Amino acid sequence: MDIELIGWAATLTLLLGYVLNARKKISSWIVWMVGNILMCVYAVLIDSSSIAFLSIVLVILNVYGYISWK
Repeated sequence: MDIELIGWAATLTLLLGYVLNARKKISSWIVWMVGNILMCVYAVLIDSSSIAFLSIVLVILNVYGYISWK
């Protein structure tokens, strides 16, 4: 699989999460979580530990946000 495709899929998924959040949809947190997991996979594949770390932290915040909104 093309590594760039994973990066673009993550980016588009995260942008969709922003749109859903602006519309105050609880599903935005799930979409963000998927996007951040994809971004973490992408970061590992390109050997970027800082982006991988950020993605893991953001997944934790996504879980917290989802629980808080629920």
